Amino acid sequence: MSTFKILVTSQKGGVGKSTVSANLAAYMRRLGQSVTLVDFDTHGSSSTWLNRAPNIGIVVQHHILPLDQGGNRPILDARLHLRRAASSSDLVICDLTWTDSIAGELMFEYDLVIVPTSVSEIELAATAGFLSRHRWVFDSAIHTPPTLLVCPTRVHNEQMQSDTFTKQRFPVSFMLSPPVLEAQSAREMFERGYLMDLPDECGTSFIEFGKAVCTAREMRASAQGMRQTTASTRINALNGVRSTQQSNTLNAPPKNLLARTSTLSNQYSVLGRHRLHKVGDSAPPAETADQANGTTKPTPASQPAVEETASISSMGIPQFLKRMSMGMLSK
Repeated sequence: MSTFKILVTSQKGGVGKSTVSANLAAYMRRLGQSVTLVDFDTHGSSSTWLNRAPNIGIVVQHHILPLDQGGNRPILDARLHLRRAASSSDLVICDLTWTDSIAGELMFEYDLVIVPTSVSEIELAATAGFLSRHRWVFDSAIHTPPTLLVCPTRVHNEQMQSDTFTKQRFPVSFMLSPPVLEAQSAREMFERGYLMDLPDECGTSFIEFGKAVCTAREMRASAQGMRQTTASTRINALNGVRSTQQSNTLNAPPKNLLARTSTLSNQYSVLGRHRLHKVGDSAPPAETADQANGTTKPTPASQPAVEETASISSMGIPQFLKRMSMGMLSK
């Protein structure tokens, strides 16, 4: 099984990239993965966090990219460090503040791109602008595009029911993770421990985010497996090699393949799994498949989710997530 590579990035500072990177590395390590965190940021916040927190076996690297040299040097350095890290780990997480001096082609090196964003109108507009400028990456038909996961971060409880995001539009298809809540306890955990160990709503929200990342990974693996199977089937058909089983597969109408894609997408959908975990099997489906790239687009639920416990009552399908999903444009 090849190394799974995650890029945590945005052009905005202060949106929680380092927090997400360090704590996601810890979450995955606790699941038994061998993990390397590559910190490309000048300040090195995520690498510092992991180096000073209790050691749980994460390999930590801090490499400052030569952004001032321009040209291809930053992307060449980044690729070198990424590939070296991938040679010895199941999972590599890179923390990078994106700048215009970095070639967008770098994103093709990753399986998953996580873009943290706060939920203020200004931040959402900046995130939409960043995605718009790199739409060609996520819509690429030449290279395999990375899966895009947008993560609302530092979300306050009072923002969960906000409807101030109705006008925001996003230019590309993406998966939307459960929000990571803001808390004083999270700031106090810096360099001391990990968010998933917090016994409050913030800790619970980060665990839900971690599950969403695992689900996105499963979805991508399923989609890639189906593409490989389809390609193999086509090659066999062209070569005239048809066993009875292959013949049955080849003779099946194309809609069956689409149906399988839809089933997998719904089964592994990030928001669908999150919602089912909270409200039980009685909740209606909340998503439809985006068969173009194997990801899903949430559709707004008709009623607010009813939570199982009061302690996580704010973690349903909040209004701003509904508004964001309504505003997505696939093309």
